[in-house]
Amino acid sequence: MKKNLFKILDERKIFKLVLGLGNQSEESIISNVAVYAKAGCDMFDINASEEAINAVYKGIEKAGKNKDDFLLCLSIGVSGDAHINKAEIINEKCTRCSACVNVCPQDAIILLDDGYPFVQKEKCIGCKRCKCKAISFFEKESDFDEALKLAEKYDIDCIEVHLASKKPPYDRLKYLIKKAKTPLSFCLDRKYYSNEKIRKIIGKIKKWLGNSDFIIQADGVPMSGGENTYKSTLQAVSMAHIVEEYRTYVIISGGTNEKTAELAKMCNIKYNGIAVGSYAREIIKGKDSDEAVICAKKLVEKCKE
Repeated sequence: MKKNLFKILDERKIFKLVLGLGNQSEESIISNVAVYAKAGCDMFDINASEEAINAVYKGIEKAGKNKDDFLLCLSIGVSGDAHINKAEIINEKCTRCSACVNVCPQDAIILLDDGYPFVQKEKCIGCKRCKCKAISFFEKESDFDEALKLAEKYDIDCIEVHLASKKPPYDRLKYLIKKAKTPLSFCLDRKYYSNEKIRKIIGKIKKWLGNSDFIIQADGVPMSGGENTYKSTLQAVSMAHIVEEYRTYVIISGGTNEKTAELAKMCNIKYNGIAVGSYAREIIKGKDSDEAVICAKKLVEKCKE
């Protein structure tokens, strides 16, 4: 029988693997989940789709594990949030230099026979590392009602809404809070919001939720992982410092790596877990199964120290 999410967060710090709100690649989800399920991961964060949920289950099965031993989080985004961007090539402006192919961390861009790059939309997570005059970006906004239905159907542990938009979507937030029967997480960063704005948003969320528990995912710099340095994770820990005063559940994310837990301890930050996406996926890329699990296990253990 599955334990309540908040009871788990009260008992121990968790490791959450972020597969990417925009990642709709079944192959990618299965392979990453299979590795991290063996490495001690507690929660998998995926886009709100039936295909992604089933891909996680397949990855857990591939690892020889029981799906009831893991937590699932469905991520949804609002207009203006970077996580719902998708890249698109404008052939008329493309010089066929293939630079975009080389910088894509998701291997989402491939070269066609005519030399022009092509974006595999299901793999694109909107990180914009491929940014150039020949690439445009469009939004693929999440369907809140679909996420709510999936959460009930599959007994999902958490729904997380990403709020990095210029204007806080208060109406949509209130709608989600009113309708949700699933625990909620709110991902906040400082791309558009000052510290005071973040405090105001959290204050409103607390008011609307009343006595209900919730999570704030303190996002340093979204999709900025890659380097295993204190500098890379500094903003994530700094964000957690702002959020911890509200005495809610806190998960640190955005540029997170093996140094995150250590830096948080040095700063005496209170938190309940660490979410790692870009760095977690990068360190196992191209490795055979056994080597990938060893690398993943080291990261998980460092984050849960």
